[in-house]
Amino acid sequence: MKKLFPLLVICAVLLTGCGFAGENYRNYVTAILDCTYHNESSSYRELTNASELSANAIYENEFQELNQIIYDTYGIRTDLISEETREGYEALTKAVLMKTKYNVRDVMHEDSTYTVVLVLSPVDFWERSQEKVRIYYYSDYFRKFRTAPTRADADKLEEEYASRILEILMDSAEHLDYLEPAVYTCTIQNNTVSAEDWQEVDRLLLNLE
Repeated sequence: MKKLFPLLVICAVLLTGCGFAGENYRNYVTAILDCTYHNESSSYRELTNASELSANAIYENEFQELNQIIYDTYGIRTDLISEETREGYEALTKAVLMKTKYNVRDVMHEDSTYTVVLVLSPVDFWERSQEKVRIYYYSDYFRKFRTAPTRADADKLEEEYASRILEILMDSAEHLDYLEPAVYTCTIQNNTVSAEDWQEVDRLLLNLE
């Protein structure tokens, strides 16, 4: 059960014309983090004059990426599970995103460059769930899957498997804790936040490998 973690791609954010300077970058970075992970877009829209539709798209992109990572990580066959179970995985994804924890510690300015220092607390979601999933997979599901008389019978087990994994993951999300905080420096130069910076923030917050 190896984690299959592609880095999430977030477009570079251009701030030209927003009238940002100094401490306003602290508010901006916090706002886009809230928009991305907590689906709280009011501050982001106020600071950037973005539409509700475009702000919602930021969260939706993050949500869809993490949702797919969870499916890929645990081998969930979405074509063979019920709509109710898929909705359960969507609720799980939202719960994990909501529990991300971050804050802007400092903002430094030199010439046209702003350096924003972030303190990011990685979630321990994967560490909590993987061993329990591995035990279930090999002690119960794998035996049933191998002894299924036909491919159709094996496919029917996918719903049972996905439902049980969802229970394990929901419990892990409910009791989620945090690993050692990481300090990350985000550079804003020429009114641009690079895609690479956002990728690294994403990797650290969600503890992606």
